Amino acid sequence: MANVMAILQDSDKCMRCNGCVVSCKRTWKMKVPVEEFGRGKTSPGRRVVIKSQKRVDNGPFMRYSCWHCQNPPCIKRCPFKAITKKENGAVAIDYNLCQPGGVNAAGVQCVRQCQIDCGRGGYPKIGEGSDLVAGSKAWKCTLCFGRAGSGDSLDSAAGPALPTKASAAEITAVAEKAHQPSCVFTCPANAMMWDTRDNVRAYINSGPIASGGQGFISAQGDGSVYWASRKSLLLAPKADPFVEDHVTPLISSVVSSQFAKAALVPAALGGGLLALIVRRQRLADESMGEV
Repeated sequence: MANVMAILQDSDKCMRCNGCVVSCKRTWKMKVPVEEFGRGKTSPGRRVVIKSQKRVDNGPFMRYSCWHCQNPPCIKRCPFKAITKKENGAVAIDYNLCQPGGVNAAGVQCVRQCQIDCGRGGYPKIGEGSDLVAGSKAWKCTLCFGRAGSGDSLDSAAGPALPTKASAAEITAVAEKAHQPSCVFTCPANAMMWDTRDNVRAYINSGPIASGGQGFISAQGDGSVYWASRKSLLLAPKADPFVEDHVTPLISSVVSSQFAKAALVPAALGGGLLALIVRRQRLADESMGEV
């Protein structure tokens, strides 16, 4: 049985080189319409986007993609059962089953239920997303399922297994590290890590640097995608930055400034800002799986 895996983005290390974005496109031979180039939005040919959480483009830079929820609402109403939750945590799409606009044997039509029901905002996308698959299909990040991991997580039909930066000792401890998702392997800043979800959570909650921990002061995430920072207060990003709300960058720009670190953060948190953030995350988590 495969380990439940997760990707952690250390937003302090990310410099928005877009290496992960380009690698993802090349790995899956994705198509990107001409009008999409240079725009910070997702499309069938762009499964991951790196974008600043603030209004101004100076970080923290956040990964926007499918969260691979523990209880994915996109699965529940798919008329063709084309989306499944895999043992290693990936939420993957069977493109042979996916029929956008089609009608199943019970007479239920696909009206993009998967995209409508996405509790994180904006995924999957529908369109001609790759040269590997003919026709219009649902597209999103799949944690490179079929090409990353090991054992049952690999499928030769998806393409050759991807490389890894993990050491032999790391692979012995966690076999799924034998092949990393392309975004993780490509990142020159090592801003993304691929590990078991339990290890990622332990890494995030390891405590202050003085005690041998990582010193994260803020973290977000669920399912198989997480974010953490040692210097910025992170807000849970939407899956698609194009449908991102305007409260997130506004709050982030306030609480991440140098002045905020000295004065605004304690006052704002004392005044209920932290309670607001926690409440928003709780409501988002509670809504997952509802249709």
